[in-house]
Amino acid sequence: MTLSAYGKYGSAARKLGDAVKSGIVSHAYIIEGDSNIDKMGFARAFLQALTCREMPGEGCGKCVNCRKIADGNHEDLYVVEPDDTTAAKSGTVSIKDAAVEDLQVRLKEKPTAGEHNMAVISGGDTMTTRAQTRFLKTLEEPPEGTVIMILSENSEELLPTINSRCVNIRLYDALGEDRTEGAEEAEKILRMIMDKAYFADIRSELDNAVRSRQDAYMLLDGLESLIGSIVRGNEELSLEPDQARVSTELIEEARRDIKLGAGYNYRIRSLVLRLGEAVE
Repeated sequence: MTLSAYGKYGSAARKLGDAVKSGIVSHAYIIEGDSNIDKMGFARAFLQALTCREMPGEGCGKCVNCRKIADGNHEDLYVVEPDDTTAAKSGTVSIKDAAVEDLQVRLKEKPTAGEHNMAVISGGDTMTTRAQTRFLKTLEEPPEGTVIMILSENSEELLPTINSRCVNIRLYDALGEDRTEGAEEAEKILRMIMDKAYFADIRSELDNAVRSRQDAYMLLDGLESLIGSIVRGNEELSLEPDQARVSTELIEEARRDIKLGAGYNYRIRSLVLRLGEAVE
């Protein structure tokens, strides 16, 4: 599928497509989403959009680069996946340290078919601490043209130093009925914001709904999913495109801050105030 087809997962596809068109592509991304999200498909679509000469920022799906990336045989694309043979000893599937070390060696080589060496680390949150610490050097000093995508269900399992050196992209199911677990509370909060309720009342609602970091993440997921649904006309609420875009950016900023250690209560309250300004 082309990159825009993954608009069903929120605004990430549009943002990355715009980054390719503007020539401002990061060297490393964390692609985070639940197990039911096709993170590998999204990563491949982005890399097609990055290398496609027919439709840069989108990917035509038909050219040599697009076909090779889709088939997994592009000369400059390296995919690392968890090795299920580790489960016999540890009881879990994880990425071997040796696989990460081999990837680092390959990324130092010059690309042979284009301008980029590309890496996709599937199940990145299963890397050992040792492997993550070693891979940090590649993230700090990436060879020119390198683009790395770390796929994760829970980026909190990655070292803070890994998180801080990557652009974190959250994918979520933004379509209609499959709304996230925090959607009901998110709708209540967003309605209060749009109705210009007293902040004291909103804060009281937040205090009941958000009692842990996990609750905070659920609310953020719910808000982002709800905004995506509103944009698609699936809700009674309405937002202008610019309001939806700014609101989504504020939510992602709050999520990023919380992951980097900000107090979740303070950050969620701050988000509510800023969302109130964004939807005026």
